[in-house]
Amino acid sequence: MDIPPEITGELDVMIAHRLFFDDWMTVKKYLLKSLSPRLRTLFSTRDPWTKKQTLNGFEKNVVEYYEYQTGKKLRLPC
Repeated sequence: MDIPPEITGELDVMIAHRLFFDDWMTVKKYLLKSLSPRLRTLFSTRDPWTKKQTLNGFEKNVVEYYEYQTGKKLRLPC
């Protein structure tokens, strides 16, 4: 799944301002605060019973993009 340009734009702004985070959840929170509701639906939600986070295919692509652009490895949820 391709990453919409609005999301890559937000990631590029974050990277340009040297906001390098080391875990995925911080990056995800930053993006969710700055994106429209239409784009927020692409991200996964917590499991209602276990409350655990799981990455969907779209989020894996976003993580790969971030890691490629910054050269930093993100800590992912277990």
